[in-house]
Amino acid sequence: MTDRERRLAENEAAFRDVNESLRYVAAQGTATVQTMRLVCECGDPGCSEFVDVTLTEYEQVRAVSTHFIVRPGHVAPDVERVVVENDRFVVVEKRPGDPADIAEATDPRSD
Repeated sequence: MTDRERRLAENEAAFRDVNESLRYVAAQGTATVQTMRLVCECGDPGCSEFVDVTLTEYEQVRAVSTHFIVRPGHVAPDVERVVVENDRFVVVEKRPGDPADIAEATDPRSD
């Protein structure tokens, strides 16, 4: 794995952790919350863009350790592939190998 691939995987894992905290806060609030504004989980450490997702969409993405939510145009095709795409966000999957291994090892929902 290159330094760039490792850095991208680690950055995406860090953004995923931030979004897990935001999801927890949303769940503690009102039961009427239907959408959340999350940080883009792309590997760019300078990215400060947001993604609007429903709670259902978020839970579907989080069900797979190697899936991340990014803004359209923020895909790194050398380390991930597009799984789902719409006008609000793109779900990417880390390609098998070290980036996927990092994603799985750092998943806060894994046991």
